[in-house]
Amino acid sequence: MNEINQKKQQNIFMTQIYLITLLFSLIENPLLAKNPIYHFEQVKPEITALAGTLEKQTFPGLPGYESIKNGDHPEKGWYLRLIRPIDVEASKSDTDPNSSTEKNIKIVQLANCYTSPEKKLLREKKNVWVKGYFFHALTGHHHSRVLFWVEKMEERTR
Repeated sequence: MNEINQKKQQNIFMTQIYLITLLFSLIENPLLAKNPIYHFEQVKPEITALAGTLEKQTFPGLPGYESIKNGDHPEKGWYLRLIRPIDVEASKSDTDPNSSTEKNIKIVQLANCYTSPEKKLLREKKNVWVKGYFFHALTGHHHSRVLFWVEKMEERTR
């Protein structure tokens, strides 16, 4: 009789473990989820779409790119805070030494977003979709590790 109770308890315990494991596999765990992977392409850029929230940020510019308080001109630019972090990898065919892999990107500086009709969408905390391609920071005017050349921008409803 004692052996039968022991077997029942083992079965109940194993069923509980199975159900807990099943439950965790159904829940999206951000700690276990991998970031989507995109690529830097030197010759033929990979057009991609990103979703996020627009932010206007200010950084020190000329002459020293160090301190607005100490006389550097303010450089204002538009940035996209992504709804989910991404990784951007260097393409195997890319020979640009600046195109190293960048992991866990949460914000990208936007380039080419000042033209019509995109310009009318440039408002703080605006939710947008952008289509375009990635490139690496190349100059002192680039203030994020990864930049995004905007081909098209559309308002995104939540």
